[in-house]
Amino acid sequence: MTLADEYERQERFRDWDQALQSLPALRGQRVLDIGCGVGTVTAQLAQRGAEVVGVDVNDALLARARERHPGLRFERFDAAQLRPDSFGHFDGIWCSFVAAYLPDLDGFVRRIAACLRDGGWLALIEVDDLLGHTPRSPALAAMLDAFYAQASAEGGYGFRAGRQLAAAASAAGLQLVREAELYDRELSFAGPAPADVLDAWRARLARMAGLVRHFGARRASVSAELLDALAAPEHRALCRVMFVLARKP
Repeated sequence: MTLADEYERQERFRDWDQALQSLPALRGQRVLDIGCGVGTVTAQLAQRGAEVVGVDVNDALLARARERHPGLRFERFDAAQLRPDSFGHFDGIWCSFVAAYLPDLDGFVRRIAACLRDGGWLALIEVDDLLGHTPRSPALAAMLDAFYAQASAEGGYGFRAGRQLAAAASAAGLQLVREAELYDRELSFAGPAPADVLDAWRARLARMAGLVRHFGARRASVSAELLDALAAPEHRALCRVMFVLARKP
C-alpha cells in the first residue's frame, strides 16, 4: 500500500463536518488548504463555494489529489516557507495535521496570519498525544513521555502540538472564535478499535521512523502494546484531535 493509499484510507476515519460547519459562509471566498494531502478537504471547501488552492510538499499525495479532483488547483509548496507573496492574501486558511511537523509553531502561525485579509479566518487542526491510548503499563507511559520529550528537544514531530494551537493563534494577534475536541474514529475514540482501524494503526506505526530511532530493538514490543491497547474492550484514548478557529481583526 502506498502512502497515498494510506491517506485515502485515513480520510474515511475523519469527520471533517465537525469543523467545516463552524466556518463562515465560503461562497466567493479565496481559501488556502495547507497540507492538502489527497485533496479531500480541498474538495469539500470547493463544494461549499470557495476558490481553493491546495498545497503540500509530497509529490505522490499531490498526484493523487490531482487525479481525484482534476478541476481543482494543487501546488507543491513547503508550508514553512509561506509568505504573503507566495500566493497572495486569502479570506480563509485551513491547516489540518501540519502544525506538529513544524518546530516553531508560533512563528508558523504568525506567517499564516500575515497571509490573511483583515477579517479572515484560520482553522487549525492537530493531534495531541498521538500514542496516548489505554490500557497500558506504567513502563510504556514513561517510555512514551521520554520519546515525546526527545522528539521535541530535537525539533522533530510535536506530539503535544494540539494543546498549543489556541495560544499560538493568540500570540499571532488572532481572535479566538472556537476551540474544541473533534471525534475521530481512528485517533480519538473509546472502546475496541475495529479491524480497519487496527490495520491503519499497524501501517502508521510501521512507517514512524522515530520509533525505530528511539526504541531500537524495543520498537516491536512498544508497537505490540499500543495495538493491544487499541484492541482492548476497555480501550480509551488519551489522544485528542484539537480544532481551533481564529479570526484576524
